[in-house]
Amino acid sequence: MIIRFDGCAIDTDTRQVLRHGREVSLSPKAYQLLILLVDARPKALAKDVLYQALWPDTFVEDTNLAYQISVVRKALDQCAP
Repeated sequence: MIIRFDGCAIDTDTRQVLRHGREVSLSPKAYQLLILLVDARPKALAKDVLYQALWPDTFVEDTNLAYQISVVRKALDQCAP
């Protein structure tokens, strides 16, 4: 499935994020976060839901989620014209 928005496309079959036809590099964890957020739209997800989905049965520092969000934001900023 391809999800398009603001010059970006997410191809869930190939696990690619494209900006104007060019691939934007995302780590597997950042890609997983992006898909979680896109699937939940337009609702926001609670932090505990994100932690459980991204790091089940593992304790991680809050900075891990903040970092992954910054990676996704940077990738999406690349999508803007």
